[in-house]
Amino acid sequence: MTAPRFPLPRPSANRLAGLVVVLLALGLYLVTLDDGLRLEELKGGDLITHQYAQVEGRPSNAPGYPLYTIGGWLWFRVGGLILGHSLSPVQVLSLYSTLWSLAALATLYVLALRVTKGRWPLGAATTGLYAVTYFFWYYSVSTEQYTSAVFQTLLLLWLAFRWQEERQDRLLGWMALVVGTGAANLVTTLLIVPPLVFFVLSQDRGLLRRPRLLARLAGLAALPLLSYVFVYVRGAQHPEWRGVGDWPIALS
Repeated sequence: MTAPRFPLPRPSANRLAGLVVVLLALGLYLVTLDDGLRLEELKGGDLITHQYAQVEGRPSNAPGYPLYTIGGWLWFRVGGLILGHSLSPVQVLSLYSTLWSLAALATLYVLALRVTKGRWPLGAATTGLYAVTYFFWYYSVSTEQYTSAVFQTLLLLWLAFRWQEERQDRLLGWMALVVGTGAANLVTTLLIVPPLVFFVLSQDRGLLRRPRLLARLAGLAALPLLSYVFVYVRGAQHPEWRGVGDWPIALS
């Protein structure tokens, strides 16, 4: 008796092209992954500040980037256990940015396919070109939060297009939640909110006559802001991190 066969579906050209682009970007980022600090960087700056924040679980630069820092703190420990001694501690920290950049590139490719009506060569070329631009490459291989902000922005665009097609309230809820995570990360991502609101209302002005939905969306957007408690609590636990003055006692 022969065993039953379960043929696997063949991946489409669209998916294969996107996978190849993301894997090529990953290869580039791994080869060029930041593995140390120059002497002048040891004196201060964003790079070493983020590294200290993720290693020690401490607030980063204002406004603290609580969600990104908490995630980086967890990644440094879990990633360190998974990768063992194959990467240095600095490389493990840098790889956290790489993971966000890969998510951003995948989302960009999906958006490019939508704009080009499924023309995967154009989508792959657009995504590949963006992957190797200097600033995106730099922030993909170093300990910075910018690639996560790029992912959040692109995710909002993808959700907006999906909502335009499906008109489901749950997609608006996801959009509100992502807006909240942007406010708890790099707040400049909120610059996309006004045009996003205009886009949604231009498609359905009736949303303004649904107060329950608007209240629910406001609550979802505010939910990630609870993570700022982390900044206050950790600052209260370690007043020496503030550098000057006395930190008010928040815990008794």
